[in-house]
Amino acid sequence: MVVFLRGCNFKCTYCQNYRIWGASQPNNSNALLREIKRNKDYISAIVFSGGEPTLHLNLLQFLAQTAKKEGLLVGMETNGSFPEVLTTLIADQLLDGLFVDIKAPLSNPQKYAQIVGAGKANTCIIKIKRTVDIGREALAAHKLQEFELRTTLFKGLFSPDEVIEMVNTFKTIPYALQQGRTEMFAQTDLTMLTRDEIAKLAVQCRRPLRIRTLEKGDEGIA
Repeated sequence: MVVFLRGCNFKCTYCQNYRIWGASQPNNSNALLREIKRNKDYISAIVFSGGEPTLHLNLLQFLAQTAKKEGLLVGMETNGSFPEVLTTLIADQLLDGLFVDIKAPLSNPQKYAQIVGAGKANTCIIKIKRTVDIGREALAAHKLQEFELRTTLFKGLFSPDEVIEMVNTFKTIPYALQQGRTEMFAQTDLTMLTRDEIAKLAVQCRRPLRIRTLEKGDEGIA
């Protein structure tokens, strides 16, 4: 089950959930709690996404504790800009999977800021690097079962060299290239890459990767 929490500190140009950027999270979490319990016999995990779920530490702790008591795994999809929240959740044994979106090459703060629509890109990048370190260390210490970095691709958004740089900055960490889908967001000046175009980029990275496309779903590329 994926739970989308409202609000985000980024305003990514291709966000599929842009409608919940500015919305505040309801104070009453009972509806989410009931939904988790109602479905517990049919699911194995809860994944918190958004928006940016790490904006809501108290709610995350409450729901993750409930999920764990019901025997469910807990995952998190995040932009990586709140490493201290992830440290808390991992220390409390409330997180099993961590999935971090890398929005642009970390060596290019200007491009990062352009894509995420946020100021102080240098500060954001420092925090994202810290998040990656937290995930790497937690996976090595068996405090996480799964850790993955992800980048969403559109035609013309990145050069092949930029994609290769993003992927190979973190050679030892599982990485996925995802096909951006233009029907899912408001901006109209981006176009989709085909599955074959993404696979070609993955091969150029010269390391094992996952690619995820509408055409063939989730695939491994050696």
